Amino acid sequence: MARLQTLARVSALALVAPVAAMADTVELDVVHAWGGHARFHEPIAAAFMEQHDGVQINFRAPLASYTEGHQTILRQSLSGDLPDIWYSPYNQLGELAEALEARGDIVDLTPMMHAEGEAWITSNYAPNVLALGQVDGTQWGIPFNASTPIVYYNLDLIAEAGRTADPLPTSWDEMIELGAAISDTADDVDGIAYSVSEWGDDWLWQALIFSHGGALMNEERTEVLFGGDAGAQAVATLARLANETGMPLLSEEQTVQQFAAGKLGVFIGSTAEVRMMGELVGDSFEWRTGPFPIAAADGGLPTGGNVAVILSQDPAEIEAAWEFVKFATGPEGQMITVLGSGYMPTNLQTASDEYLGEHYADNPDWTTSMQQWPVAQQWFGYPGNSGVRIWREQQGILASIIRGDVAPDAGLEQLVSTTESLLDN
Repeated sequence: MARLQTLARVSALALVAPVAAMADTVELDVVHAWGGHARFHEPIAAAFMEQHDGVQINFRAPLASYTEGHQTILRQSLSGDLPDIWYSPYNQLGELAEALEARGDIVDLTPMMHAEGEAWITSNYAPNVLALGQVDGTQWGIPFNASTPIVYYNLDLIAEAGRTADPLPTSWDEMIELGAAISDTADDVDGIAYSVSEWGDDWLWQALIFSHGGALMNEERTEVLFGGDAGAQAVATLARLANETGMPLLSEEQTVQQFAAGKLGVFIGSTAEVRMMGELVGDSFEWRTGPFPIAAADGGLPTGGNVAVILSQDPAEIEAAWEFVKFATGPEGQMITVLGSGYMPTNLQTASDEYLGEHYADNPDWTTSMQQWPVAQQWFGYPGNSGVRIWREQQGILASIIRGDVAPDAGLEQLVSTTESLLDN
């Protein structure tokens, strides 16, 4: 009921908001990654166009992943076929800005932000959120989606294992013990799944490093740092998950399907899957979300998601694109986004009673990631154009550690040396 009331409020706002009339229709080409994200991108565009009858939003075909999308945008910059708006992943924004700024293909949003005024900025965006769209102090994008890793628990399987969900695990030791107990209940049930090596990018791998208090590189991005204690603990945790719980190597899609089928006790994934999980599970079993284990006092988590960047060079298109970006990252656009996914809102007003306050009160599982904002960090991006190549090599090494083909310490040495060699090249 709360959700229906919230969606009704979106429609009402669209009807009463002022219309920005324009002499000629401005058409904007927009592209995003992940086909499933159309479920909130398209309603946002429809609501925006109701209020701006001089702007037509046209979506290009969604790109399969952040990695594929990033590479496609770089190629289109060379061929002169860029969209007007792209939702760039946080970890690749630096590389994107560096490549496109040299050709004048990306718009610095800093002057537009200042033109809106300080009151507008502070009422809509927290400084740590805006920082996700900055590179060396320049605001290249406005954060649109944001997530931190969270943990999904099948409470029925926990009970069958003779354990209790009150409280939920807060450490890897507790989670591994629980996963092992669940795995022992039946041959067709897995205790825990953490698809760190099968994910489309290194987000979950960075979560292991950050949560143990580590960093991938120094601030100057000249030295690889995860070969120390934090990295050693991270790979040791992966080995323990496999050895002590029998954790299988599953893709994100396989993991979600297995959890929804009631055959997986613990799933470590994204808050963006909260809505989908509720739809898939239905009333089949009781489930709950919990925080990602933070192993170090100074541990953190990478912020997943993307920023809206403007890639047009036409003044009229830039003006229209800015209005659309403001709407998509504003309270109305973020309300649609959250209800269509489970992502954390990037706009300060969205969690208020006027928008999603009632929804969050009625659906506490949607708030787990929001409670992790204090430990949220920048999703790290490697220098130059090395990030995609580095992750492809790291994936295989991490999978070898999980399979037991490589000892954790030897695997960590391979991860560091491979990363260093690809950075050098």
